[in-house]
Amino acid sequence: MIRLNKYLADCGIAARRKCDELIQSGQVSVNGIVEQRLGIKVDERVDHVMFQSRLVTPVNQFKYILLNKPKGVVTTASDERGRKAVFDVVRVKTRVFPVGRLDRDTSGLLLLTNDGDLAYKITHPKYEIEKRYRVRLDRPLDEAARTKLEQGIQLEEGVTSPGQI
Repeated sequence: MIRLNKYLADCGIAARRKCDELIQSGQVSVNGIVEQRLGIKVDERVDHVMFQSRLVTPVNQFKYILLNKPKGVVTTASDERGRKAVFDVVRVKTRVFPVGRLDRDTSGLLLLTNDGDLAYKITHPKYEIEKRYRVRLDRPLDEAARTKLEQGIQLEEGVTSPGQI
């Protein structure tokens, strides 16, 4: 037995948190019944899981793409504002998703994969994976900005870990 959100992630639908949102929005059914409860478990050998009325099955081959994301490209599958997105740069038939994100005005290494477990282990704060960034500023770093970076910055999803400069 496996949690429904993990099963969907293993099928390449999305990351686990996003799968929770998809479940709650009524886009997932198990054995013909729309399932909106989080935390339920399915048996992949006998249960039929559908996403948006299509049967989903676990990915049997993982894909890993390393992209040197250029400036001006947003880290998303598509952009509602018409900006160039990573999948305009990398065209693949297999459904993959970006692991983490880089700002539009940033270039750098970005991993795209359909391996939900790896993505989770890289991005979830409990694993404390160190990330390094080489940054070039268009002005000197003032003391207030330095202090913010060293204490952690408030983002939509919470406060970042303290940074070392």
